[in-house]
Amino acid sequence: MLRVRPPSSALLLALAAAPVAAQTKAPVRPAPRARAARPAARPATGPAGFIKEFGTMWTFDAPPLEYWKATYGFTPDQAWLDHVRLASVRLSNCSSSFVSPDGLIMTNHHCARACISAVSPADTNYQRTGFVARSLGEEKRCPGFYVDQLQSMSDVTGRIRSAATAAAAAKRVAQRDSVIGAIQRECAGGDSSTICQVVTFYQGGMYSLYKYHRFSDIRLVMAPEEELSFFGGDPDNFTYPRYDLDISLLRAYQDDKPMPVRNYLKWSKAGAKEGDLVLVTGNPGSTGRLLTMAQLEWLRDVQYPGTLAALERNNRMYQDLSAGSEAAKRKYENTIFGLQNSIKAITGYRAGLLDSTIMAKKAAFEREFRGRIAADPKLRAEYGGAWDAIAGAIREERGFALQSRYYGFGGSQLLGLAGALVRLPEQAALPDSARLPQYRGDGLARIKGLIARDMPVDLELERRLLAAQLTAARAELPATDPFLRAVLAGRSPEDVAAALLKDTKLGDAAVRQQLVDGGAKAVAGSDDPLIVVARKIAPLSRAFATRSARLEAVISANAEKVGQAIYAAYGKALPPDATFTLRITDGVMKGYPMNGTEAPAQTSFYGLFARSAEFGDKPPFHIPERWATRKDSLTMTKPFDFVTTNDIIGGNSGSPMINRDAEVVGLIFDGNIESLPNRFIFTDEVARSVGVHSVGIIEALRKIYQADRIANELEGVNGGV
Repeated sequence: MLRVRPPSSALLLALAAAPVAAQTKAPVRPAPRARAARPAARPATGPAGFIKEFGTMWTFDAPPLEYWKATYGFTPDQAWLDHVRLASVRLSNCSSSFVSPDGLIMTNHHCARACISAVSPADTNYQRTGFVARSLGEEKRCPGFYVDQLQSMSDVTGRIRSAATAAAAAKRVAQRDSVIGAIQRECAGGDSSTICQVVTFYQGGMYSLYKYHRFSDIRLVMAPEEELSFFGGDPDNFTYPRYDLDISLLRAYQDDKPMPVRNYLKWSKAGAKEGDLVLVTGNPGSTGRLLTMAQLEWLRDVQYPGTLAALERNNRMYQDLSAGSEAAKRKYENTIFGLQNSIKAITGYRAGLLDSTIMAKKAAFEREFRGRIAADPKLRAEYGGAWDAIAGAIREERGFALQSRYYGFGGSQLLGLAGALVRLPEQAALPDSARLPQYRGDGLARIKGLIARDMPVDLELERRLLAAQLTAARAELPATDPFLRAVLAGRSPEDVAAALLKDTKLGDAAVRQQLVDGGAKAVAGSDDPLIVVARKIAPLSRAFATRSARLEAVISANAEKVGQAIYAAYGKALPPDATFTLRITDGVMKGYPMNGTEAPAQTSFYGLFARSAEFGDKPPFHIPERWATRKDSLTMTKPFDFVTTNDIIGGNSGSPMINRDAEVVGLIFDGNIESLPNRFIFTDEVARSVGVHSVGIIEALRKIYQADRIANELEGVNGGV
């Protein structure tokens, strides 16, 4: 499953309290304005300047028209591009699209899990049973759901660069953030339905203002059983051949009526066949194709191993909790789904960085590109030292990476709150430029708001999470480590976690607000056990947090210089790294060699039932009762899932797959395991995107779910709803 999840308030608080900054060493500070320089010579390119290794995640304001024409004979006009852009909408965590004139929205089942759970009645879990609204009146409002439609894009690089001119990095970032805030406020104009975002491309080589319209009344129309949307479960996740009906259908409403939509994607009854051009429009979350070798090695050696260890211990803990009862299973199933998905994805990303062939290609490009920069005096003066500066800062940061991992307030939402409460008054007393990055600008006010927000607290979950974090710290840090002495003091992690949470009052938002209002004096005088331990951790963490922030500033500023150098050399001929903003990617429907044989371009309903039979119809290969009962109504040879060479990553979940006539031929829901290293370098020899075929969707709706109302709407039969 491909998925990007927005940070929870608990995660934001953990970030506020933690000593470590950016996970991928991505830039957050602008470099000084670059002088005009002639582009560096480019490496060998394919049709119309295309460099395959950088992929095909094209922005809508820079479509590769010459490349498309040379490769596919495809020449869309501006009206086609505008229509497809407006029909493609973004959920908070995934991609989606309008697929009818009455506001019907298509996305993945796993993208709508939160809604499916939220609208399930107490005695029925729609994750298990599926859901089909037989009429408009049965469509159920999804709490907190919205979709954003991209209205316009405009280059604001010049305005931002001209405002960020100070010599000191901290001052430059303050200038940059100030002008970005002003641009976004001017764009929104106080309208809550207008969402404006300044997007950083090419690590700061370019800034673009994306303006969206937000639709906030979203309702659930249809969702299959999870057993079919995620058939094969975690074992089949990120694999192929697949047999998943990973679809959910939602609807946008306006004034309590289905919202009229002019730009929507019509349905292809025939779908795609092998060799056809397929275009995918969606919001890929993040890639690292422009990262330096030092940044990639940090991910491989430090960031990913630490992240995987944390995910795996939390997955084990949630599995134990969910085994207690059906209620517990229902409570934690979405979290377990996300953890398992992340583990498999990050394992695949890291496998790419452990692949000597991939790393050799990345090193060769960096070596060649640096050589070309060095050969030009102007480019060398502007950008030449950036790679070494990044490598030096990361080398220093490696020296205290272990302490940074544990010298904070992680492992528990409540400990994160305690850490934020302790840090607030000390950070507020400093000049803005001297604060930790997350406390600068409006950071103080934002963190205060998060602390005061009502949030559910599960003390048993908190205890287990904190004990797991402390157990990991005890295993990795030396026995004499000051953090262990301060927090454990010779006791077991389990005893410490239980003692800290037994008498804390921080689960009460009113208590937290009193500490915020009371400032340094109230925090210093508090006897809440979590505040007491946070006061012990804070001075240990502060030194590493300050040092890490200094090094991150060096990495960020110089990463932006690298991005500027790449942009100066290639401009928009190279797609920028993914930023969870709308892209269009091209590919073809195509099978691939696999395990000494061939993976087919498409699967069929025959394969679904055969795979279930091979595993004795046991989970996660169990066929739901509705499917078993109505099996004979299916045309078994019809296509179910299929693969293409499109360039996708997490965030593309729910992306529509369309043909050159802008008709839906499928729905992206995954990539194969071989595609995961594409996060860093794009290849399409065996890497594939996996989607549900448009023919299979209609077959299931009509034959299994008897949802002719919905199938007719998709196919444009019998008018509107």
